[in-house]
Amino acid sequence: MTKDISSTQVDFFTVLTYPILAVVALRAIENFGWQRFRPPKRSRKCAGTEEAYNGVSGKWNCADGSKGEEKMRRENSTNKRPVVVVLMVLAAIFLFVCPAWAGGDNIAVFTIGKTSYLLNGVTFDMDVAPYIKDGRTYIPLRYVAKAMGITDENIIWDPKMKKVMIVKENQVVQLIIGSNELTINGKVVVMDVAPEVIAGRVMLPIRWLAHSLGVSIEWDSVSKTITVGGSNETAKAGTLSGDNGQEKALEKPVVDYKAILKEYKWYDKENNEWIWRVPVPEEMYQYYRSQPRIHERILKEYIEQVNNLRRRAEELRSYMEYWYQRCRILPGDSYYEAWQKYQTYMSAYNQAQSELKRILSEYQRLQWLYQAAEYRQIRDGYIPYVTEEGNYELVSTLAGVLAEKAPQNPEERIEFAASFVQEAIPYVSEKGEYPKYPVETLVEGGDCEDKSILLAAILKAMGYKTALLVFRGNPGHMAIGVECLNCEGSYYLKDGVKYFYLETTSPGWAIGEVPSEHAGEGALVYVVP
Repeated sequence: MTKDISSTQVDFFTVLTYPILAVVALRAIENFGWQRFRPPKRSRKCAGTEEAYNGVSGKWNCADGSKGEEKMRRENSTNKRPVVVVLMVLAAIFLFVCPAWAGGDNIAVFTIGKTSYLLNGVTFDMDVAPYIKDGRTYIPLRYVAKAMGITDENIIWDPKMKKVMIVKENQVVQLIIGSNELTINGKVVVMDVAPEVIAGRVMLPIRWLAHSLGVSIEWDSVSKTITVGGSNETAKAGTLSGDNGQEKALEKPVVDYKAILKEYKWYDKENNEWIWRVPVPEEMYQYYRSQPRIHERILKEYIEQVNNLRRRAEELRSYMEYWYQRCRILPGDSYYEAWQKYQTYMSAYNQAQSELKRILSEYQRLQWLYQAAEYRQIRDGYIPYVTEEGNYELVSTLAGVLAEKAPQNPEERIEFAASFVQEAIPYVSEKGEYPKYPVETLVEGGDCEDKSILLAAILKAMGYKTALLVFRGNPGHMAIGVECLNCEGSYYLKDGVKYFYLETTSPGWAIGEVPSEHAGEGALVYVVP
């Protein structure tokens, strides 16, 4: 059975997906084609009678009239729907799913300490509640954007600088996490508070942002509510007052509006086919792709310091050449002049020798530090690639979707996530290459170490203890270990925890199943903290 999990909300990816769905649907209109749902080939028993599949409702109905289990879409259907249905679906998407696109006439009401809010009378959930700190009200950027009618392309997030840029009509506002400086159309305004990140969400001080964008806000001290909406004609950019009254405006989600759309297909243990379309943030991908690997960084720092010592040695050689030429004893020199030149030269020579000893000592120390750093990287077993903050936040979002669709049995949940990495992520041989960050592997695929890093991060985000298993040899190999109660098969013991072997390179590998070439072989176990 084919299962499409692309419709599941993937946090900051969700809004990006709607324009893509619209383009796909419009192309379907042009081709006068529409694939409709149809049931799997197999049927099931329903209280002693066969079930009947209703293609319109997407439900299994029993003979006694009761409703059966809802099923997901099959991709290979050839049935047609009228074009008008496509138009209705598009209307539903844009009118009901994305109310924030309606513009600046939205009215939103947020309540301090409450993880739900009203937008045009409809209740929506948030994962972080508004709060008051230092006399200022903070609200998550993601949700306030819907009320302010700011589109995704007008919100730019710089993950390296931790800077947000918001554009609304002719106003350009920039804020940096942890900084109390707010820039409005190039003019710097000093705030009395700073934006911060709480539970993975950027929280903005409402009053400063609302005034800078000319958005009306109202604070109700009795109900502890903030109403956001409409335009505030009296608010002027760069004229923010410094009073400590409660603020009432916010910003939109920290979203990378450009995305690389990836479609992943794989089969689970029950031979169900899964399809998942994920927009991977392009800016994030390009940023990490351009970053030097941890190993490269160590080598680069070592080479830079060695070259610095070489420059000092070259300067020392030039220094001695200068004093040699200046203190050369000539045939016409008197005994006194020759003695003076000799004394001067030997003084410079002794200084040069002391400097040379310092250079050699620093070089030996540098070699020791480099070897220790190399050993530390081997000892850590590429763990920094699993736990790197930016990538782990992305992976955690994906892991949440996988966890939602996975079976409840712990072993089956692990194998469900593993099947995604084993088959949906292509294996790409990379001899001599350094490891990739998870966002790179999601876009490009990777070898055993890249796919192991990705799966270890996913399972860690799903709440499992994981480890990277490194096999020495030529070539070497990497897999992951995962703690799994009541599982059977091969495992590696580390600090009293059994980490069951899990292969990532190709589909079909179960927990505890080790390839024959590594059966009985010892491995280095690097636990993911």
